Amino acid sequence: MEGAYSDKYSFIGEWYDNQACLIRRFNVFYYPVDNTLEMYDLKNRKTFVRRVKVNGINLENFYIGCTLSILGRLIKIIDFACEDTRKLLHKDVQVTFAMIKPMATNIVGKIITHLYDHGLRISKMKKARLTAEDIHVLYRSLVGDSTFPFLLEHLSGQLVYGMELVGKEAVSNCIKMLGDRDPLKAEPGTIRALYGIDSVRNCVHAASSPEGALQDIEYFFPPPPIRATRLRLTATLSNCTLCIVKPHAVREGKLGTALEIIDEGGFDVTALNMFIVEMDNAAEFYEVYKGIVQEYKGMVEELASGPCVAMEIVAKDKSVVTAVEFRKLVGPADPEIARLLRPHTLRAKLGKTKVQNAIHCSDLDVDGLLEVEYFFKILDL
Repeated sequence: MEGAYSDKYSFIGEWYDNQACLIRRFNVFYYPVDNTLEMYDLKNRKTFVRRVKVNGINLENFYIGCTLSILGRLIKIIDFACEDTRKLLHKDVQVTFAMIKPMATNIVGKIITHLYDHGLRISKMKKARLTAEDIHVLYRSLVGDSTFPFLLEHLSGQLVYGMELVGKEAVSNCIKMLGDRDPLKAEPGTIRALYGIDSVRNCVHAASSPEGALQDIEYFFPPPPIRATRLRLTATLSNCTLCIVKPHAVREGKLGTALEIIDEGGFDVTALNMFIVEMDNAAEFYEVYKGIVQEYKGMVEELASGPCVAMEIVAKDKSVVTAVEFRKLVGPADPEIARLLRPHTLRAKLGKTKVQNAIHCSDLDVDGLLEVEYFFKILDL
């Protein structure tokens, strides 16, 4: 942010306290000088969290509507707490909606990397199947256009990736990055010029205004009661395994590369959702490693440290056991060992340490389905 700087930014955050079944409100303060956070309980009028550094959280993570994992609690930022913060940040950080149309997973990966490299971060994402009704809502501005019947035909019943993107002037930046609706007229180097075919099969749809973006985000990512009926997750629960791109790898912009490697390694991504996993759920998920793996505590903390991307993976070759084959593509738990022995694996290419090894995958064949169900059925509720 050019020239704009403050000794502290202040926001209003909400936390749903499961045990007390009530929403607690806080002032959340962020200090850029040393990347620390502090929380003040508004009802009880006292400090709730003393000034502390939280891994993976910096100023970029703060925008209205975001959810932050602060010491195992999911805090939703609902407003600015002071005019200065509003003035400094409101203009800069914006959200937009984009949807990647049906295409090969490796191209999806390239598009995601392109967005990240040009300053747009994914804050919500899921794979869903479109109905005619969804298409009418998401393309409401084009309903009378001559291309609309072709769009309807191209997208009805098809799997797409919806995304909430965050960044500086996200709406106009995203449109610029995509290029002209007709790939033949798009500027060289734009996403549609690189990967588009025609004005219907042009890779990505994006919101055209900040207001439209908020409507699309609300439609594509509905609250829990509606989630069961609209744009549901697409898990098949058949000869599948679970893959999680861990929070550090998502923050570092490695999701796109992971998707490319998965596709080229012989696997389909049949379901995908971005989750923020609470600390107790992360501990429950990794319970099998408790007392067995030295890194257990670190693994739990990493999984709960921010958004991760969970995927249901299915081998393209229907005669193999997906969990067994996918584990080979993921590689040894320690990325250093992976780089020596299995340099072509996901962890060798994307991992840093045994805890921050970029990817979780189901260890045992029988766990594949159970772990997919945990993420795509239990956690989604």
